Amino acid sequence: MSWQMINLRRPLEFRYYSREKNCSGYYSFVAKSAIVQPFNNNAPEQIHLAYGDRIDQVFVSYVTNSSEYIPECQYGLNASSLQWHAQGTTITYKASDMCEGKANIPGPQTFIDPGYMHTIILENIRPSTTYFYRVGNDQHGWSSVLSFTNRPANDANAKVTIVAYGDMGAAPVHPGAKSTMDRIRAQLMVNNITCVLHMGDISYARGIGALLDAFMTQIDPIASRVPYMVVIGNHGYDHVTEGENDPSGAPGGECAVPIVHRFHSPSNGNGLFWYSFDVGPVDVVCYSTEHDFLPSSPQYVWIERDLSSVDRTRTPWIIVGSHRHMYSSIVRDVGDPTKAMLQRYLEPVFYKYHVDINLFGHIHFYERSCPMYQEKCVHDGIVHVLVGMAGHNLDIDTYTGEKWSLYHDHQFGYTRISTNKTYLRFTYHRTVDDTILDQFELTKSSAERTKPFIVLFFLIKIICIQ
Repeated sequence: MSWQMINLRRPLEFRYYSREKNCSGYYSFVAKSAIVQPFNNNAPEQIHLAYGDRIDQVFVSYVTNSSEYIPECQYGLNASSLQWHAQGTTITYKASDMCEGKANIPGPQTFIDPGYMHTIILENIRPSTTYFYRVGNDQHGWSSVLSFTNRPANDANAKVTIVAYGDMGAAPVHPGAKSTMDRIRAQLMVNNITCVLHMGDISYARGIGALLDAFMTQIDPIASRVPYMVVIGNHGYDHVTEGENDPSGAPGGECAVPIVHRFHSPSNGNGLFWYSFDVGPVDVVCYSTEHDFLPSSPQYVWIERDLSSVDRTRTPWIIVGSHRHMYSSIVRDVGDPTKAMLQRYLEPVFYKYHVDINLFGHIHFYERSCPMYQEKCVHDGIVHVLVGMAGHNLDIDTYTGEKWSLYHDHQFGYTRISTNKTYLRFTYHRTVDDTILDQFELTKSSAERTKPFIVLFFLIKIICIQ
């Protein structure tokens, strides 16, 4: 038996238990290992990047077991010459910072000390430029030298590629996560990826600290090379008592504390809960379905203000994203109250400002609509894409046969969005062999940036690889 051991920053003991083949009865203790010591409790681990407020800012974050020394990042334009140096800040959280449930109870299968989260903001980073970097310090050691390429300037002529998915746990608890990460990592080696969008339900730790460490280690090979931008989901927010806008039924008690401490975003909204950023010709708006989004709420006001301020001559495309779905055509979803509220209150705002694509997860499969508004296919509508197939156990369900639903699939996968100022190509890849199972293109003329010329959805059905 073999498995990948992650650095939990403490001595570990492995125990083996047995149970009847039919999984009945209690587990019986069989054996235990000798104490296993990490090679270095303070080795920089779980390295990940995020966009800052400006094009020339990048967050670099990592975890160690100590706050004794100031976190540092050495970086430069050549791997052998890291001539610049920046220092950062350190934070952590305790069991008492959590809300309820397992999350605030110390123990090997509940809360464990998360270590210290270090973050450095790199300033004056040139657009579309590759930088080499390492993090750590002389006292506790340095990471290997890594690299990233900064996003393009706010330029409609730039070309970018965004990878998007949602609902990913940590392997081997969620085996599909490994195949998705392996496939994206392979893509990263041969193709340019500008950033990753994770549309909520990050890790499915549900109050178990070791699972969050496992997830952060899992994404490190990707998130240390491209900014990893996240959206809050019900399993990250983890309300214990259900509310009008949070029927999550996900009582892990984390109340977003781990996610907020570990990930970063621009500060133009409400922290990690809602924010926006530009990447080349695309304006990305991340919003929260775990918070009030009804008219006059702070989030609703912010969304409308942010969308109204987009300069479509510089960022002709708008992609919005959240966790809970605005549309799906499965039978058990009929009458879902959150979906109904999203359609009633936010869909008109998105249509008013000519949003091109709405991404979401929450249900664990892939589904794509025609360009639509209020459940009808229209030439200037919004394409809604459900991308909840990245790694959690897949949902198998019966479909209602809605006319607006052009394609759905139940396999692990991810999506790619490749765009310049005149076209946007969207592809859905299954991870087992990277085959493209679904694709569509949107186009815009140079004279009209607010409304895309949509390839007729009948034609899209023809060009889709079924």
